Amino acid sequence: MSVTIDLDRLAETAAGYATVPMLLTTDPDGRPRASAVTVEWDGTDAIVRAGRRSVANAADRPLVSLLWPAPPGESHALLVDGERAEASDGTVRLRATNAILHVVARSAG
Repeated sequence: MSVTIDLDRLAETAAGYATVPMLLTTDPDGRPRASAVTVEWDGTDAIVRAGRRSVANAADRPLVSLLWPAPPGESHALLVDGERAEASDGTVRLRATNAILHVVARSAG
């Protein structure tokens, strides 16, 4: 079961994750790309420091996501969908459109 996160609480929710966030983009040939990044917040916009290829992907294809994997022993990952507002100089500004806590572990039975 997924739990929707209010975008006004997104930065607070992300701060509670002890895992490295991943920027999810798409290469020109359609292959998905996941890159470890750093994230700072400006309201509900994520300011993402990323590598050259990830920034280029975001500049060309504006639908991007962020993923915080579930920490060890925890049952939910944080997944944020958004649109690239800007992409240049090693930075992607992601305007969040949806955020969920996505269950990754379920108890048997």
